[in-house]
Amino acid sequence: MMNALNQSYFGGRRMVTCYSCHRGVDLPVVTPDLAVQYSAPMPIDPERITEQAPGAPSADQILDKYIQALGGAQRVAGVTSFVAKGTYQGYAELEKSPIEVIAKSPEQRTTIIHTTNGDWTTTYDGRTGWVAEPGRPVPLLALTGQFLEAAKADADLAFPARIKQAFSQWRVGVPTIINDHEVYVVQGNTSGGFPVKLYFDEDSGLLVRQMRYTNSPVGLNPTQIEYSDYRNVSGVKMPFHWTTTWTDGRATTEFSEIQANVPVDAAKFAKPAPPAPGKPASR
Repeated sequence: MMNALNQSYFGGRRMVTCYSCHRGVDLPVVTPDLAVQYSAPMPIDPERITEQAPGAPSADQILDKYIQALGGAQRVAGVTSFVAKGTYQGYAELEKSPIEVIAKSPEQRTTIIHTTNGDWTTTYDGRTGWVAEPGRPVPLLALTGQFLEAAKADADLAFPARIKQAFSQWRVGVPTIINDHEVYVVQGNTSGGFPVKLYFDEDSGLLVRQMRYTNSPVGLNPTQIEYSDYRNVSGVKMPFHWTTTWTDGRATTEFSEIQANVPVDAAKFAKPAPPAPGKPASR
């Protein structure tokens, strides 16, 4: 039906998706919700910023303020690796799982979640990426396309000193509100043309949200990562609390410790071993 509507009325352009009618529920809603109709309208967050917002500061100004808020250009550039440890908890999980995030500049990042069914591992070595997860029909998969670009974006954002060079075609959109704070919305493209939107608190200058989209036959699927609880690590502020939300799940990561400039073996970012069979880990 969705494809037929787009083909018949919009020349094949994707103007109608599953979300147009379903709005996140199994059956389309047919009765108007008066509370929604007469409540304050939610701000519309465009999927892509196509032009610089009039009167907004430049991307350079916002990114420079971000680097300064983290601790200054010299200190931020001095962090070339880190190992973070803490806990990971999916939306429907009753228990937390230990998590490790290992990163090394430039563009190398590995995440390991130690679930009761085995390790769920995602690696990116600057060129290739892999995800190993027990209980899946294909327990070890190479990341390709937009999923590989997303892994690259996370690896680039792990080291903000390189942020201007890591992304291109910077644009600043219309400011919005997150948790009662005004934020600037800045969009940059990865080397593969994958757009990533970054939200910076106007007062503190810190990054509070990342938003990106992956394409699918039923529409664009958003992934949102929120950052908070910034703490000092070797003179540089790092977020100790992440909330990751996507269309079919949400997870909270809380770090208990982050160590900067520790030696990291390149093998940490290589293709992981296939996980042992097990039931799927919840996310």
